[in-house]
Amino acid sequence: MGLCSSKKRMTTEITDEEVTAIRDVWRRAKTDNVGKKILQTLIEKRPKFAEYFGIQSESLDIRALNQSKEFHLQAHRIQNFLDTAVGSLGFCPISSVFDMAHRIGQIHFYRGVNFGADNWLVFKKVTVDQVTTGTTDSSKEKEDTNSNGTANGKVDTDASLIPVGIADINNVYSGENCLARLGWNKLMTVIVREMKRGFLEEAMRNCKEEDNNGLLSA
Repeated sequence: MGLCSSKKRMTTEITDEEVTAIRDVWRRAKTDNVGKKILQTLIEKRPKFAEYFGIQSESLDIRALNQSKEFHLQAHRIQNFLDTAVGSLGFCPISSVFDMAHRIGQIHFYRGVNFGADNWLVFKKVTVDQVTTGTTDSSKEKEDTNSNGTANGKVDTDASLIPVGIADINNVYSGENCLARLGWNKLMTVIVREMKRGFLEEAMRNCKEEDNNGLLSA
């Protein structure tokens, strides 16, 4: 009963159409080392993430990271978790995804990883961006510069000459991509919420234990 009630809670947040779109983009993303791309982008945006994930490297550029076994291990873990989450959508034991995210939050507490609110938002946004478009903010800015001006000495191409299919693929707010982004945004909102809850609940539980121990020893 409890597992099925978890399914009901999820389907009220993510529509069947969004679930289909989530799965479709994930099938493409996971064949393109998306876990590695997510972790690399997180570290580029916030170098502190390397410390959070226990990555020790003399340099944080991509060449150095590629030599780090811990980098590849953590990237693999990120991708495996997301693969499990996506694979569970629409099936009864969706509570297992919540439990996994909750457990990750608890692990963060015991490892002393205290994400600020801004870091949670960065993790969520980077994941959605990398899964649905495979691009970072910086690469988008470069694309915008190239398409709106005469960057690199090239004259802007008339948008009407671009085939509709190609334009839709590049436009994250068109058709399928828009639906996928909406779905992934909802999914990551739930995952991040459960991670934060796991961290905070574990922190509160430890505080109560310390208070109780203090009273007993008084």
